[in-house]
Amino acid sequence: MTGAERRWYVGEWPPLAWVETAFKGVAQVLGIVALARAWGDDVSWPDGARLAQLVILAVMSLGLLAAIADRLAMREIVSMVFVIPNVVAHWGMVFALATIPGPGSLFPWFCAAMLAGELAKLAFLRTSGFRVRDISPAVVMGLTTAYAAGYGVLLLLELAV
Repeated sequence: MTGAERRWYVGEWPPLAWVETAFKGVAQVLGIVALARAWGDDVSWPDGARLAQLVILAVMSLGLLAAIADRLAMREIVSMVFVIPNVVAHWGMVFALATIPGPGSLFPWFCAAMLAGELAKLAFLRTSGFRVRDISPAVVMGLTTAYAAGYGVLLLLELAV
């Protein structure tokens, strides 16, 4: 079967994958709450550390848009259901960062939960032998590590806000 003919399925996920999902699910709730709270607030480009956070998270969020195409190619139902609110939550937090008064304490908790999810994913990838189609495991580990580092940098920048 070609990719277009492949059927949708529900994969079997080990416990560490569900730990990742739980942490990121918490972050998704926080990101969507931040979006809802910021809706209607005045948009104002931040400066300093907050601007750096906005730019970094926007770049990371752009990368997550590619995840939608990846999940469509995989045709795994749980991953597809998960990726949409993940993208909305990230862009919601980007929007909240560009408003007054901003996301407040939701932002560091969002970053901490996403970081914990990425660390769980790294452990999952190291222990499970999980493969993403024909992509090298080193590439998947590298991307996951880059996202973990991104959330870590966002948290460090929070100290300067």
